[in-house]
Amino acid sequence: MTEYLVVKFPKPRKVLLNGVPKGNTNELLPLEAGKYTVSLEPPPDFKPPAQDIDLGNTSAEHPQEVVFN
Repeated sequence: MTEYLVVKFPKPRKVLLNGVPKGNTNELLPLEAGKYTVSLEPPPDFKPPAQDIDLGNTSAEHPQEVVFN
């Protein structure tokens, strides 16, 4: 089943899931359910440096959100 994630950040940036680029910030990302470490590509001008999530029980209308500042 497809799950959905949106990674919020004020600037456009590549989203890294387990160290691999998987899309862009502020866009709906369709993914497999599971555990991910979410981060952003350099420069490291965001906090926190990474967030661990367990992606599940989402929909395109109600994605899981991860916010970086």
